[in-house]
Order: sequence, then structure tokens, then C-alpha cells
Amino acid sequence: MIFQLQKLPLLLIAFVVCCSTPPPEQSEYEKLLAYEGQYQYVGNTTLEIRASEMDSTLYAIIDQAKYPLKHIALDSFKNIQNAPVVFFRDENNKVKGYKAGGQAFALIATDIEQTEMLPRRALFNHPEDYAYSKPEQIADGIETGVLTDAFENPEAILEMVKETIKGSFPDVHSILIYKNSKLVLEEYFYGYDRNTMHQMRSAGKSLKGGILGIAIDKGFVKSEQDKLLPYFSSTYPEIANLDSRKAQITIEDFIRYRHGMDCENDNPQSAGNEQSMMESEDWVKHTLDLPMVAEPGASSSYCTGCSLVANKLVEIATKQKIEDFAKKYLFDPLAISNYKWTFEPNPSSINTFNQLYITPRDLLKLAIMYKNGGEWSGQQIISQEWVDKTFTMEKGDYGYFWQHKYFVIDGKEYNSYLATGNGGQKINIWPELDMITIFTGGNYNSYALYGKSTPPNEMIPNYILKAIE
Repeated sequence: MIFQLQKLPLLLIAFVVCCSTPPPEQSEYEKLLAYEGQYQYVGNTTLEIRASEMDSTLYAIIDQAKYPLKHIALDSFKNIQNAPVVFFRDENNKVKGYKAGGQAFALIATDIEQTEMLPRRALFNHPEDYAYSKPEQIADGIETGVLTDAFENPEAILEMVKETIKGSFPDVHSILIYKNSKLVLEEYFYGYDRNTMHQMRSAGKSLKGGILGIAIDKGFVKSEQDKLLPYFSSTYPEIANLDSRKAQITIEDFIRYRHGMDCENDNPQSAGNEQSMMESEDWVKHTLDLPMVAEPGASSSYCTGCSLVANKLVEIATKQKIEDFAKKYLFDPLAISNYKWTFEPNPSSINTFNQLYITPRDLLKLAIMYKNGGEWSGQQIISQEWVDKTFTMEKGDYGYFWQHKYFVIDGKEYNSYLATGNGGQKINIWPELDMITIFTGGNYNSYALYGKSTPPNEMIPNYILKAIE
């Protein structure tokens, strides 16, 4: 009996060891959860790191933008520049921070309000339960209508929404369709809603181009045919690489990207590429100092510095901050107040890049104004003449910071005027279709990362335009 009592605990232990079920192996997504939280980042800022259950990928989230971290081994990852990001742990094997670029950044908190990683969590596994509803009529001057009244084949658009819900078009944050003078579709994803301001990236350039038009309308700038450099003679008495070609550059050459300078945004060999500009002390001066490689006005070359120079020109001509000028003459007349924009063309704005943050409905207001020849609610905001010039562009080329974008489907051409920005910010005005389409998204650097363009470039021709007839 004593023997049995003495041996019983050992027998129980043996039974437990032999017969208990081992813990299930963690999925790739579950393993990534250990890294989630808010971390220190450069310049006394922070970033959020989240794991996506949709694609089992770890993302660094900076100012609403998600950047994938590719898992290499153990606690080692690579960022989008292929630079190592290595997490380190404490004595209890808990993630404590990460190292990148020779610096260590601590984990600050894990109990935070985290970014939504699914398009619509409640419908993600059964998108077929999505039910269309007419956009809400609110007191913003935009009339709403019903999708079935606006399109011959509305099922194509409903299918597009369902595909977005189930993740076929990742990181599309909003879709708005304005047809026959009514907003007939308004859908949001990933926790975004009607009141969420969204960063516009380069799409903001097109909208800010209208501010220059207002400055000309009001007489602060004589004409876009004026030579450009004289406006900057007091601010920058010495301009580098000055020759006869540069002296002939007009304001219009800049706002059509026909500057003739060595400036091509995504060309690392170009002296004016965006990265080189951002590393300079004064982005406007850097752009004006660029060497010439062609006659101005001859051909277009997309250059971020052109927009910054145009914005600075407005400040010089009006003798006031462009934000104040824009508020008085553009945003206030449109009753747009839920926006954010600070113009700082220098490294102090390296985290915001002079971005305009605005809601999709207010984007629609701006687009409607352009579509209606510069008029909103009976008030002429920008002159009809400026809008006409803005949309006078060669096929596939640029107008006044807008671009001609067209699709050919079954031999039929569909033309639009486009404001576009990195991540899938798309404002298309379709004059022949009496339609405006708006997308916002977070597919930043999608071509460099995934070798494909942003989802709207697929969604527009394959769903929206196919709903027309």
C-alpha cells in the first residue's frame, strides 16, 4: 500500500506525459502576432506594427500607410528597401523592440487602438451577404441617388464591392461613384468612413493647381504665359544652371510638366528625382536649380518639384501663406472644413510631404466643381477659362496638373480627366459619361513591391465601365 501510494504520482505524471495532446502548431499569422504594437520611430514619431490575417504578412503602419515587412528567419525581416529590420526580445522571450538602420527602437505599447486589417470584418467570410444601400443625403450640397437608376448593369458594380470585401482588391479604402449628377455609390473599408480624412499623395497636386488658377483669376498673377523665373528673383537671387532655355520657361510649362529640366520623378539617374529633391534643404530651390536637358514646352516629364514651385509662386504673388489663400478662395466657398494641409517644401515636412488630407465626399465636391466648369452651388470658384485650359490636353498627356486617362473596352474608348496619387488615390472625371469616380487606398509603391498597378486601374474597366451598357 505504501508502495502504491508512493508510485501513484509518478504513474499519473507518466500518464499525462504519454497521453496528453500537444499544443497545436501556430499558423504563420499567429506567429506574427508577437510583434504587434506601437513602436518608436525616427524623429520622435511612432509607428504601428500589425499582422494581417488576410495575407499572413507583417506591416509597418506610418501615417495611415502600410508597408510590408518580409519575413527572412527567426526575428529578422526586410523592409521595402530590402534593409534589415530585426526584432529583439527580453529575458522572458517577449518582443521588446526592433533595430533598423543602425538604431534601436523600443516597443512602447501593445494595448492600443489598432488599425483594421480586414476590408469589412463582419462580412469578410461571407461577402455575398453585402446589401447595397443608397448613399445618405446629408447637408453637404451633394444629391444622392440609386445605383439601379444610373447604370444599365449595376450588378457589375455590386460584384466589385463584394470582391473588395473579400480581399480581392486589398487596401481600397473608399469607392464613390457620382452619376447623372447624383452620388449613387458610397462604400468604405478597413475602418474608414465618411468623416475620415485621407492622405491624397500626388492627387493633391491636381487639386492645388486650381489655387494657382484662382490667383490668376484674382489678378495676383498676370498669366500662366508669364516667364517663371522673374517671380522668384527676390526669393532666390541666384539660380544655378541658368541658360537661355531656362530663362524661357513659362508658368504653363511647369504646370504641364513641360519644363525641359533634368527632372523625372522615378528615374534614379535624374538630377531632379523625388528622392534627391527630398534630401535637399529647399525643395523649391533644388527644382529651380536643375540643369536643362530639352527645350521647355517640347515634351512632358513628371516632376514633383513642379507642383511645389507653383505653390510657392502663389505665396510670393499673394504675399500670404498658400494655406490661408486656399482656405479663403477655395475651401471655404465649398464649405470644406474637415481637411489638413501644411505647405513646407523642405525636410521639416519629411513625414507628411506637404500632403493634403481630406474626406472622399469633399474630394467629390472639388471634382464636381471642376466638372461644372469651376462652379459650385451657383458660385464661380475657379474661372471657366482656367478649367477649360486645365482639361485641354493631348491623349495620355498632362493638362494643368491633371492627366488624360482613357480605357479601351471592346473597341470603345472611354476618356477621363485624372488626378492620381500613390496608393490608389484616383479622381476620374468622365465628361462623356456624366460621371465621377473616386477611390482612396493604401497600396503604396504597389508596382515596385508587387509588380502591378493599384486596384482602381483594374476595377474601373472591369466593373464600373462594364456597368455602363
